[in-house]
Amino acid sequence: MLTPDADTETGEAPGAAPDAARQRKIIHIDMDAFYASVEQRDDPQLRGKPVAVGGSQLRGVVAAASYEARKFGVHSAMPSVTAKRKCPELIFVKPRFDVYRAISLEIREIFAEHTAIIEPLSLDEAYLDVTENRRGIASATEIAEDIRAKIRARTGLTASAGVSFNKFLAKLASDHRKPDGLFVITPKMGPAFVEALAVRKFHGVGPATAARMNALGIETGLDLKAQPLAFLQQHFGKVGSHYYWIARSIDERPVRADRVRKSIGAENTFFDDLFHLRSRARGVAAAHRQGLAVLRGLRNAWAHRDAQG
Repeated sequence: MLTPDADTETGEAPGAAPDAARQRKIIHIDMDAFYASVEQRDDPQLRGKPVAVGGSQLRGVVAAASYEARKFGVHSAMPSVTAKRKCPELIFVKPRFDVYRAISLEIREIFAEHTAIIEPLSLDEAYLDVTENRRGIASATEIAEDIRAKIRARTGLTASAGVSFNKFLAKLASDHRKPDGLFVITPKMGPAFVEALAVRKFHGVGPATAARMNALGIETGLDLKAQPLAFLQQHFGKVGSHYYWIARSIDERPVRADRVRKSIGAENTFFDDLFHLRSRARGVAAAHRQGLAVLRGLRNAWAHRDAQG
């Protein structure tokens, strides 16, 4: 764990004039394999074993995977048959979303002890702006340590935390020491950290986008930083400007407390929607096959008619 001193933690972002009053302190909290960890907590027989939360049926989907399962390449949104193929010893557990929601609310109460500016991204992760916090604690790192300790004490679960001066870097920091870790990216560290990072590890850059970047010769943050804004906008559209700025460790997006209700609703329905979409996709495929059969029938009928003169 790296803990910055007060000067670096409240220093300005690269290229900006020093002004401690304007420097933000952002924490990203991410629960470690949340759904699977809850199941392992509540059932001792699952501890230390590869666990997948989700359906084990032919068309089931993995909602979450324990770290033991992840070692085999199992991950969320993976078809269950694929997960079982990768890890024959995988144990499937039916999801208990009511339990996960209750624990998530308990964790958010811990967040609220420090700040009202909380932006949940899902049931198991959130951004916190602790620049001005309810306990008057100067160090965001100290707040993150306190939150992690309280989560462990009250829920028996572990969380990873990232601390930085913007959302992009805070998210990268929380991923850097998972599981059960805390990492700080100070303003002085930010540019070098981003430049050395592979673009595929950037939050918001998926596999397809990373492949497109790689094809353009962009492998790292340093490569991305070298590209002109016009070039990135030409190849990636509006999001190109976002890539331009995050390559320079600049992310001015605020932590939005108004996302609370929307994100909770989205998390509650995500896997239901996923199953419905898979069902609809199967229905569309079946209709497509039926349509092709009808077209073939019509084509044969017309061919027969033409043959009869």
